[in-house]
Amino acid sequence: MVRCHGADPQGLSRHRARGFGPAGGFPINKLFLFVFSLFFLSGAASAAALRVTGLQLGLNAGLTRLVVEADGPLNGSLSAAADGLGLVLTLSQARWDAAVPSSRAAGLVAGLGLPVDSAGQVSLGIDLVEPAVVERAFRLPPQGTVGDRLVIDLRPADPQAWQAAFAAPVSLPLAGSADILPPPPVSPGRLRLVVLDPGHGGQDPGAISAAGRYEKDVTLAIARAVATRLRQTHRYRVLMTREADRFIRLGDRVALARRHEADLFLSIHADSLAADRATRGASVYVRADDASDTDAEALALRENRADQLAEGAPARDVNEVVAILLDLASRDTGRLSSRFAGLLTASLGHRLTLRHNALRAANFKVLSAPDIPSALLELGYLSNPADEALLFSDAGRAELAEGVVAAIDRFFGVDDR
Repeated sequence: MVRCHGADPQGLSRHRARGFGPAGGFPINKLFLFVFSLFFLSGAASAAALRVTGLQLGLNAGLTRLVVEADGPLNGSLSAAADGLGLVLTLSQARWDAAVPSSRAAGLVAGLGLPVDSAGQVSLGIDLVEPAVVERAFRLPPQGTVGDRLVIDLRPADPQAWQAAFAAPVSLPLAGSADILPPPPVSPGRLRLVVLDPGHGGQDPGAISAAGRYEKDVTLAIARAVATRLRQTHRYRVLMTREADRFIRLGDRVALARRHEADLFLSIHADSLAADRATRGASVYVRADDASDTDAEALALRENRADQLAEGAPARDVNEVVAILLDLASRDTGRLSSRFAGLLTASLGHRLTLRHNALRAANFKVLSAPDIPSALLELGYLSNPADEALLFSDAGRAELAEGVVAAIDRFFGVDDR
């Protein structure tokens, strides 16, 4: 820990040895006033700085929460670390007056660096497990023996969203989310429309488990559970792209959501690895021309091939897909999709097992609506016995539904701090 204390007392002897005493050209009374003024200014600066008295790291509803306590309301910023592997928290007009933070990990944070006092501000390195952005940052007033607090909530993000969010330092606290515009408001009396898209169906079974159970069945069952839970809140209308075991082309799923002017589109899938029964865990995807990794790219290719099962597909469908891809000029929609995907990843990670780097990106046709925030949820691996048991159980479906609804609520601002 490095502190700046103003004038160095040893500096006086060095000055005298070089002639800054009675034998030199600098009168002793002026030297006294000079040194006194340095200490006075240093003391004034220290008095003006807020004392940071505590720091806590933990989880809040799946989001990674950092709470900084001080003897007054703090301002600061978050910026990308020079090595691109973390963040730097800078607290302005502050000085560190607390114990050294614990190095334990929590959520998206792998560890905290040592606080550094310099030039009237405190800097603290934050090592990340995976890319993360600020979902929100707000102040809480003193309460009892607890002082003012700056609360910072981090959520997962794909690498592109991380780079965009920290292209410049993010000022704290925030009025809203750091890297996106909020969802547009709805007219009075109108409920937001959520479109749920159970993957596969009909002649397309999707992935098949070791026990011979089909992806198309589990996606429909979980979509129904989510729809029921959403309707119970009385905050949403719900539309499902299929209510039964029937095949629907990918372009038709997107077109349905656009025709009804959906506020959110969630496609629900599961995966399977024939030669691998160990890999398990849920993951969430957003659309990107370039996949985040080879696994994501391979998954998108498998899911996009579903349309090949349709016989006699009219040429206009191809034209519609091309038009949609060319129409992907809405940057706000992409940012909203990334935000929802991050909230969904955080919410599910609070409840069940996730894959490493669970938030990914690939070129999914079903996520191609240019005007609807969209994400694809991979529930887990039917080739893994634990995932299969979870997904085909009533308790597992209920837990998944709660996690999805919690993320949708937070995305649309139905949120308690």
